[in-house]
Amino acid sequence: MLVGNITYAQFGRVQSLSSFDDRPIHFGFFLGVNAMDFGFRFYPDPIAQNPVLQLPENAGVKSKTEQYYRGRSIRVDVDPISPGFSVGIVSNFRLTEFADLRITPGMSFGSRQLVYNDTINQEILNGLGTNGLDEKSYLNIPSTYIDIPVGVRLKGKRYGNLRPYIYLGGTYRIDLENKRAAERVLHMYKTGAYVDFAMGLDSYLQFFRLSTEFRVSLGVDNLIDHSIGTDENRIPYYGFAVERLTSNVFSLIFYFE
Repeated sequence: MLVGNITYAQFGRVQSLSSFDDRPIHFGFFLGVNAMDFGFRFYPDPIAQNPVLQLPENAGVKSKTEQYYRGRSIRVDVDPISPGFSVGIVSNFRLTEFADLRITPGMSFGSRQLVYNDTINQEILNGLGTNGLDEKSYLNIPSTYIDIPVGVRLKGKRYGNLRPYIYLGGTYRIDLENKRAAERVLHMYKTGAYVDFAMGLDSYLQFFRLSTEFRVSLGVDNLIDHSIGTDENRIPYYGFAVERLTSNVFSLIFYFE
């Protein structure tokens, strides 16, 4: 009898929100923490291989870039990885018993600290004429994203008040941050598409469903911008070494629905 009672307590207890997943549409909100990173691919010899530097009208920029690089292979990475946070709303549309369409627009806040393998030339650091900014300040890349994700959640079988799932989708992001200080070092486009993969667990509580999800969002667009304008203080000399730059976001998200 004791064994039977224990078994019932684990697997036969009354389910909370037993008809929750039958709703054709429901809404909610989410909170999350994130870590933002960049993926880099570099020109082996940017002075000779970057197409922008081969244009006749950019001969002066090419000469100065060569002077700054001093024959070295310029490399950059994100270090350390800094935490950020995300917030947004949830619209869930039931497709089948085991699949939902999810639209979860929101905003993500974070930053990336760039570290170069060479000291940034002091002439560039002084280029903006702004007092109080050191090399670390110039190389901090803040981001405030408007996120527009759409995807499909594939749900497993429900066990008591728990249900696992995986998520596949895509996100379009728009970066609202003004990166004027960092533009002395490199330029980036402000919009891009991402492919999303996630796995999570639904917990059915008395009054709402709490879902915990780990999501990987991998950028597919090349965000490096090698354009040269007329403002000498915004020529991205240390960005010319980068052939391809992608943005990646890793998130731990809590959904309340």
